[in-house]
Amino acid sequence: MYAVAFEAPERVRAYIRANRIGIPILADPERRVYRAYGLGRGPWWCIYGARVLWGCLQRIVRGARVRPHGDTLQRGGDFVIDAAGAVRLAHVGKDPFDRPPVDALLRAVRHAGGGTAVPATDADAAPGGAGGRG
Repeated sequence: MYAVAFEAPERVRAYIRANRIGIPILADPERRVYRAYGLGRGPWWCIYGARVLWGCLQRIVRGARVRPHGDTLQRGGDFVIDAAGAVRLAHVGKDPFDRPPVDALLRAVRHAGGGTAVPATDADAAPGGAGGRG
């Protein structure tokens, strides 16, 4: 398992140390991986909309520090890719708080070895659902 960040390598190393991250984070300052997976920049009204402001306020109330840095318009995403390179789960975030459910990620990781695609959400599993996101 890896994470990819668009920050410079020295910032990624500092983030790993400061937050005691237990998985490797790869630096992609040119955003080649981001472009390959369709992670462009989002419009300001989505990135700084009411949902994000509410999420930041909730974090502040819980005692977290909210410190935007880097390109705050860069969309993030969550992808599970099996050993053969097939994408088993793809989720492009609409805003910084748009993430797939943890159980969907864990299911996708468990099934990645078995070669079966797993929907990103339960709604996608319904008949006629998208069956995943790209």
